[in-house]
Amino acid sequence: MQLKTFRNRYKVLQASLAEDFLKNPDLVADLVQKRSDEIDALLNDIWQGFEINEALCLVAVGGYGRRELHLHSDIDLLILIPDSTHDRHQQSLSKFLTFLWDVGLEVGHATRDIADCMANIGDLSVATNLLESRRLLGQASLFLEMKLMLKMSDWSSQSFFVGKRKEQHNRHLNYSNTAYNLEPNLKESPGGLRDIQTVAWVAKWYFDVNLFSDLVDKGFLTQNEYDLLVQSQSFLWKVRFALHIVAKRREDRVAFQYQREIASVLGYQNGERIAVEQFMRDYYQSATKVARLNDILLQLFEQSVLHVQNLNTRFIISHGYICMTNDTVFTKQPSAFIEIFLLVAKHNYVRGISAETLRQMQKNLELCDKNYYKNRQNNRLFIELLQQKQGVNKALKLMNRYGVLERYIPAFGKITGLMQYDLFHAYTVDQHTLFVIRNLRRFFVSDFSKEFGLCSEIAQNIAKPELLLLAGLFHDIAKGQGGDHAILGAEIVREFLRYHKFKINDISLVSGLVEQHLLMSQISQKQDLEDLNVINQFAKTVKSVHFLEFLYLLTVADIRATKENLWNEWKDSLLKKLFYKTKEQLQNHVEPPSLDKKIKTVKEALAGAIEQYGLDVVQMDKILSTLPKDYFLHYQIEDILWHLQLLSKKSDKTIRIAQRLSESSVVDIFVYGDDTKGLFFKLVGVIEKLGLDIVDAKILTSKDNKAYNTISVLQDEKLELIDISQIIENKLLQAPATVREVSDKYAHRHFDHTIHIAFSHNEKWNLTQLEVSTIDKQGVLSNIAHIFYQLDIYLVNARISTMGERVEDVFFISNANNKPLSKAQQKQLRQYLQENL
Repeated sequence: MQLKTFRNRYKVLQASLAEDFLKNPDLVADLVQKRSDEIDALLNDIWQGFEINEALCLVAVGGYGRRELHLHSDIDLLILIPDSTHDRHQQSLSKFLTFLWDVGLEVGHATRDIADCMANIGDLSVATNLLESRRLLGQASLFLEMKLMLKMSDWSSQSFFVGKRKEQHNRHLNYSNTAYNLEPNLKESPGGLRDIQTVAWVAKWYFDVNLFSDLVDKGFLTQNEYDLLVQSQSFLWKVRFALHIVAKRREDRVAFQYQREIASVLGYQNGERIAVEQFMRDYYQSATKVARLNDILLQLFEQSVLHVQNLNTRFIISHGYICMTNDTVFTKQPSAFIEIFLLVAKHNYVRGISAETLRQMQKNLELCDKNYYKNRQNNRLFIELLQQKQGVNKALKLMNRYGVLERYIPAFGKITGLMQYDLFHAYTVDQHTLFVIRNLRRFFVSDFSKEFGLCSEIAQNIAKPELLLLAGLFHDIAKGQGGDHAILGAEIVREFLRYHKFKINDISLVSGLVEQHLLMSQISQKQDLEDLNVINQFAKTVKSVHFLEFLYLLTVADIRATKENLWNEWKDSLLKKLFYKTKEQLQNHVEPPSLDKKIKTVKEALAGAIEQYGLDVVQMDKILSTLPKDYFLHYQIEDILWHLQLLSKKSDKTIRIAQRLSESSVVDIFVYGDDTKGLFFKLVGVIEKLGLDIVDAKILTSKDNKAYNTISVLQDEKLELIDISQIIENKLLQAPATVREVSDKYAHRHFDHTIHIAFSHNEKWNLTQLEVSTIDKQGVLSNIAHIFYQLDIYLVNARISTMGERVEDVFFISNANNKPLSKAQQKQLRQYLQENL
């Protein structure tokens, strides 16, 4: 084919359209249709010339689909192909589209099979494009199949109208809800062309109206209103066509630089008012008329569309509530107890279920007997509910409120209203569970993608979100039954899923998530995540990246659903670190190196970094030679360099202190000085009195008896108002502080909570591991530190975790001889802790 021939043909068309408009702008309606028709003919010749496969279908969408093409409007195309044939047609279609651009056409295009269309139909803009699509060439059956798919979609309900109304509302907000901007946008501003198109889309969707004149016949418009609408649209079309001529490109903003010339093109002349003022006044009056008519029509459409809508033979929507069509719906078809909540999810805009329908549900609730969840129809409806892209949380909340959820899942009835007397949860078990579902659903909603970026990123690649929701629904299902609720819950969900005919792999995934739902939180907050053995063992437990991703999402949702102030950036960073390290281990299968090899690797990396930082190599080697092996295992290279930079500076001070915001979003406070008895006790006491929350502690002593102590605290506004380094230095130079009396931090909460103390041997470090769980009170940590001070117990490392109103701290300790505590020493320590805490 001759590119030059088609290019000249298109140039002649554009020139003739512009010339005809300049002669008579009143011809604009004919010209926008003429350009569309001529482009049809042009595309037909090019399509035939490329001998495109007959199985494909070329479709016009957008303004081109409406046959409304202004002088420089885009040519929006959809190319429909048979299912799963993208690769087969990619080369020929690429050449075809490239040729169109070379001709001079500004083409917007998408290539989709029917499966692609179905996958994207939930996008309102995609549904709108398909609504006004027009077949140009090719396989008619593909086009008809696409149109049928559109009619059968979930948008074939009130949601399309609600979506369009919301879309218009948001668009108007972008222009301050006024048509009177000095540089208005012809399409998007209130009273612009998009307001007219919104009316047309809704009318076409619900009333099969293609012409505005049909709205007169249906009683939505008076003849006078119809005439005003046509006149206003014609005026806006003239302005847009003229704007394209003046700007010499596609443009919708009537900028100051174009206004005078547009006025001239449209025949305005200076008089009592200058031409441009006359033109802009006419524009604002037309936009106002469009806005008024838009208000009238959308309100009339709302009354017709929203107030009564037939869903099926059993249910309708009336004035925003789902209603049964007769009193025998639930008795004749008990599956309607589940179906009604599926409809709530599908039509998420409804206010709820009507009062009379609720009465009938409550009256016949006994029909949901102990075998109700074994019915295949009920199973299908419930799983379909969980698979909805919207409204799932709302539907499950209503199922719980109206007693259907506990009927369908009998075990759920045992946790309904069950209080969790554990200082950790702020809600009953059923409410906590529904909050978990809410949190999980948010990961799949694009509006919340910035809230938890990693969670949203993972969620986008999950093919079966319903499996994750089932794990959330059952994770605490066995609370209050005695025994390990995670193990019991796994058994309950396995039986439930077997009756629902889930595949073995899916059952294994969900039951595994329920059984292990506490594991990731426990490991991240209680174990050393820099220890590859810890990561390796966790990786062996989760077995796959697939399971790890599900478990991570469930863990985040679970913690966030316990109590509003429980989640913080520290917990977030720990979970992310565990996730990334475990994912890497699962993908690369790295064997944990020996301790000596790891230390050697750290020292080799340090040697190069010290030179890059410009530090005195001899001085640094001298400092490093005094440090024990544990130092290189507990600290990252960045931390060590931070310490060395502080120590490289000349100072007469016996205590040196530095602070910084770490990668884990906590403030690290590094304290260096002589390792005097009770140093940690005094340090913790100072920080506690300042009201700061300690989350981590690393306590090390060098061979020359210098303390390398790092205390990590949550970020706090207080830190910006005080010089914490100076405060700590002053306190540490004073005489040893007295122990602070342990007092209730939350006096309004009264719980009987026995202190839990557990000892174990940490083989890697050859230390005693002490776990202390008790109610969170003022001075708990400083009192524990004081007990260590009294009993000559040395603290090497600590993980401090507050879970609601309970602290769960882990300490790695030794006796005065740097050995693990003996049984007698453990007994004495337990006694002191019980007496003082």
